[in-house]
Amino acid sequence: MPKDYYSVLGVAENASADEIKKAFRTLAKKYHPDRNRDDKAAEDRFKEVSEAHEVLGDAEKRRQYDTMRKYGGAFAGAEGNQGFGGFDFSQFGRGGGGGFRAEDLGGFGSFADIFSSIFGGEDMSRSSSRGRRRPGRMRGGNLAVTLNITFDEAIAGTRKIIVLNKPTACQVCGGSGTEAGSRRTVCPQCGGRGTVSFAQGAFAVSRPCPRCLGRGVLQGKACRACGGSGQTRSKKKIRIKIPAGIDNGGKIRLRGMGSPGRNGGPDGDLIVTVAVQKHQQFERKGNDIYTKVDISFPQAVLGDKIAVKTLTRDIKLTIPPGTKAGTVLRLKGQGLALEGSQGDQFVEIGIAVPEKVTPRQRELLEEMAETFKTAG
Repeated sequence: MPKDYYSVLGVAENASADEIKKAFRTLAKKYHPDRNRDDKAAEDRFKEVSEAHEVLGDAEKRRQYDTMRKYGGAFAGAEGNQGFGGFDFSQFGRGGGGGFRAEDLGGFGSFADIFSSIFGGEDMSRSSSRGRRRPGRMRGGNLAVTLNITFDEAIAGTRKIIVLNKPTACQVCGGSGTEAGSRRTVCPQCGGRGTVSFAQGAFAVSRPCPRCLGRGVLQGKACRACGGSGQTRSKKKIRIKIPAGIDNGGKIRLRGMGSPGRNGGPDGDLIVTVAVQKHQQFERKGNDIYTKVDISFPQAVLGDKIAVKTLTRDIKLTIPPGTKAGTVLRLKGQGLALEGSQGDQFVEIGIAVPEKVTPRQRELLEEMAETFKTAG
């Protein structure tokens, strides 16, 4: 089964990002090697805590990890060989009908894709000067927010400013996680590569080194501002251009506005999902606009021309004589013009029945009712 990172950090499975960060900082400070010299148990605990935070501290990695936990039983092997953060690869590459099948994950793709998505793809290119692999460049995680706008703003387009309390590279240590002037050394566990690898059958899997957290070097004294994580949170104003005609649920990707990368890796993206408020009069379906208009009984019988509101102006709509309630009339070209396609506006007709009438109106209605009886 997957290692329970939530238990490692001592947080609930529905813990917020701030709760996870607080738990990590507390435990990292408690078990940091600088405070527990020659204490192997504390060193192992620090590695475990750092590994847990590496996954749960990133929204996308956490989502992938939670998905993997759902399929945890599929990774349980008879030999208990758990080389990758608690995942068991003892059956990978074996023949026979009892082995694990990639298709059992319902379209997650190859194992390399799965673990790359969890631990943030790595650049394993070699350094030409030393012949040594450079520490893995890790892309920052994506951030996701929902932005509410009005129906009219969605139709016409607009600009919005949102304020995010987002992770950024620590300004004190420059994202290194180390106090200024503190000595840094090449990580002996990964040899400065930033990754550790192991093989099982036909598979070779790499992951960020749990000791140096993928940096390739051992930190000196942990930065007091960020607790050694290399990241802090700060409020940032972000201007967003909402394109005209965006629909409810539409997404806008702002590249490089997500969480900061590691070891020179690119920053993640900010994914903005637009939520469009309902309009009192209009309803949208694709490029077409729908609305309802009530007319009087005489207008329905005799026909008329009435003013109807569209997205841009009021126009005249012809009501044919004998129009029934529920009739839908089309205003051609009065919908949205998007991607070279012009929508229409559809007007559903309703018959308004007054709750009260004047004596004269009653007299006329009764007279009309008699004429209908005679005609019948």
